[in-house]
Amino acid sequence: MPKHLIALALMVIPLLMGANTIQAGQSVNILGQLEYVRSTNLTSVENIRTDKSINWKRVSLDQANFGFDQAHYWFRVPLINIPPMKSSWFLRSSYPLLDQLDVYLYLGETLAQEFHVGDTLPFKQRPIEHPGFVFPLTLSDNNPNYWVYMHVYTSSAVQLPLSLQPENQYWKAVSIESAFTAAFYAVLVSMLIYNGVIYLMTREITYLYYILYLFSFTTLLASIQGWLYQYFWPNSPGLHQSIVVLSIPLTLLFGIIFGTSFMRTKEVMPDLNMAIKTTYCLILMGFIFAMFLPYSFAIKYNTSLALLVVIVATILTTREWFRSHSKEILIFNIAWITLLFGFGVFIGQKFGLLPVNTFTEFAIEIGAVLEVLLLALGLAERINHEKRDHIVTQHKIIEIKTKANEDMEKKVRERTLELERVNSLLKIATITDSLTQVKNRHYFDQMLPDEYSRACREKSWISLIMLDVDYFKMFNDQYGHQAGDAALQAVGQALRDSITRPSDQAVRYGGEEFAVILPNTSPSAAYKIAERIREKISALENIGGECNSTITASLGVASCIPKDKTEFDKLTRQADEYLYMAKKSGRNKVVMPHDVSKRQVI
Repeated sequence: MPKHLIALALMVIPLLMGANTIQAGQSVNILGQLEYVRSTNLTSVENIRTDKSINWKRVSLDQANFGFDQAHYWFRVPLINIPPMKSSWFLRSSYPLLDQLDVYLYLGETLAQEFHVGDTLPFKQRPIEHPGFVFPLTLSDNNPNYWVYMHVYTSSAVQLPLSLQPENQYWKAVSIESAFTAAFYAVLVSMLIYNGVIYLMTREITYLYYILYLFSFTTLLASIQGWLYQYFWPNSPGLHQSIVVLSIPLTLLFGIIFGTSFMRTKEVMPDLNMAIKTTYCLILMGFIFAMFLPYSFAIKYNTSLALLVVIVATILTTREWFRSHSKEILIFNIAWITLLFGFGVFIGQKFGLLPVNTFTEFAIEIGAVLEVLLLALGLAERINHEKRDHIVTQHKIIEIKTKANEDMEKKVRERTLELERVNSLLKIATITDSLTQVKNRHYFDQMLPDEYSRACREKSWISLIMLDVDYFKMFNDQYGHQAGDAALQAVGQALRDSITRPSDQAVRYGGEEFAVILPNTSPSAAYKIAERIREKISALENIGGECNSTITASLGVASCIPKDKTEFDKLTRQADEYLYMAKKSGRNKVVMPHDVSKRQVI
């Protein structure tokens, strides 16, 4: 898609320049010598015509540009070499930002026609609907004594590019210009849509900033050229002037936000943070001036600020390119240079430093088309560069992993598994009793329901051993707490030594009480394991370094094939019952149901 947009832009640029050339060329033999006079006071057209003391000055049709000047300007031009024509002639001034433009057509001493228009007046007062100013003149080919007088008063730049065409040629020219204008805005709108789709796909915030910048810049151009006034608020001239002057700082704001994001100034150019903040303050002042100060001052401030910002941006991007030699920065730099050139020519024309001609009139449009396309290419190059870097990085990682797997597999996996190892240790620590190194009660409360539910699904046996150290309080009182801790550690070790399957888990249930969960274990197998545990505990001697210190344990065993997965607590109660039966019947023994068949199902 970018290639198609570039091709369209390259077609639009010469057409923009050619459109005005055709129009101007057809007015050479119709308009005579243009003359003007500057006056600080408003006077009537009759006084201007009859005052013989006025020193009229000559100016060519493409030089009628006097910059920002709030004086009253009067122009006059004779109409010569009028060929026979049945239709009207259309007098046109293509600059749409004149506050007040009064046109008077005189035939000899008689006022034949007059028009009063301007962008401070409602759009409907214009005799012909057009963003510029067009006046239909009724001329007679046998009366050569026609003079046109024009009065201009404006707070924007004073310029009066004129052309005079027959009606049929005017409409042909307008249709061609409309097609060129449509192509120009088609490029801008296409770039908005294209980059909007890319933003939705990538969520890259720089694309969003570019879209906002492009939208505000399009608004600026459309307001300067009068299209927004004609089609969106034709009855609100005050709003039109506000949009013109507000769209400049808005464009600058989003342009700077986009530029700083694109170039990552916070990371690569932190020394510019203060300058960027200062620029934001200047732009804020531009907004304030646009809303509260006269249009004439606000437009001068904002246009000057725009030129300054573009110059600074060009210098900074050039400096960054010399530092990084990045292709996307080079494209970005060229984009700002083209915009700087277009802005410089445009602003030079508005300040009266350059003549009004095809090139100066369309300089900002040409610079805008090239800039938005180059910025889009710069963004695309940046994304492609990041993708290439990502691919290169992936290849390097793959090469490193492959070589490491071949040479030292253990070292290759060391870093990648480090986090998993730490997480595993943390997980083990949360479910392990720190004293006995068997699982803790928290683990028991999680595992027993899970294993009970699995046994219910698979219709398999599950057994539970509950164990209590006999006379542990007496042992603790006699030998001390350290010996008591050693006794519990020894019991934990005996439990770990007595179970061999990974699915079997020994748990410290609380205090001197322990439990062993035995999935897929029948009653007889569970009894053998419990008896093995009891024997190992009974064989312990000299616990904690205390001579002749021994301990025993009482154990209760419960087994079942579950019918209801939620009734796991019944298994715990049964094992607990048999544990206390063992303690009551003399301790140091294993107790479980005598008739296992009656306890098979719970």
